Amino acid sequence: MTVSETNPNRRDIFRFARVNKEKFADLVEQAILELRNIRVGFGLEVKFSIERNGEMQTMKHYFKSNTPLIFNRYDKEEIKEGFDEFIETIEGEIQSWSERGSGWVVEKINMAYVNVANYEPLRGGTYLPLPANLAKKKAIINVQNRDNECLKWALRAALFPVGKNAQRPIKYPVNDGINYTGIDFPTPVGQIGKLEAQNSNLAINVFGWENNRVSVYRVSKKEVNVPRISLMLIESGMTQHYCYVKRVSALLFDQTKINMNMQNTIA
Repeated sequence: MTVSETNPNRRDIFRFARVNKEKFADLVEQAILELRNIRVGFGLEVKFSIERNGEMQTMKHYFKSNTPLIFNRYDKEEIKEGFDEFIETIEGEIQSWSERGSGWVVEKINMAYVNVANYEPLRGGTYLPLPANLAKKKAIINVQNRDNECLKWALRAALFPVGKNAQRPIKYPVNDGINYTGIDFPTPVGQIGKLEAQNSNLAINVFGWENNRVSVYRVSKKEVNVPRISLMLIESGMTQHYCYVKRVSALLFDQTKINMNMQNTIA
């Protein structure tokens, strides 16, 4: 939105925001309806002026959202709140300049804009806490990684056992000797076979946790002489997270059907 010279609110950021907030929310709503999941950033280009030695000087400054807002459903009040926070941040910056005696004042708002990008939520990656009933089994090491490479951290927990604080990433080597070529992060279960194929020492079983019970997502077909690594894949909303199952027997002790049919294969 280009702000004309005749716009009565061109010099007052708060008044401009109040008058145009509905328009910004409508633009975001249209993007949500079209793209479904979106990342939104607000921006203003503002012209400042100052008089020095009898001469008027001007400058342009671009304000933009520090953190993009993520929307996957239409919520007008939430959009408006995000816009209000953006405007308050701008006013705070300008007030800070004034308190430091900069002397710059708002000449006019040149342009206001909304940056919208399609956003595909990642299925997997960052740390998730264990569901309460699963945690009670004391069967799992859940490394608290803060990246999208939870599969790597779960495998490191299996290959490089530690004593205390096994949930801390710092306890494990980054150079783990595993060939991850062509593996995506976050990693779908369907790529585990590819990872096994390019690492002769890996045989990976994957469990899931559904309706407070253990389910089997994958059983390795590697030769029986290759030690099995068992992983647990937990899920919350659009996020999935791999953990290391350090005690398969404790995980399965109350899962009679799985114990009878799978215990010899997955251990």
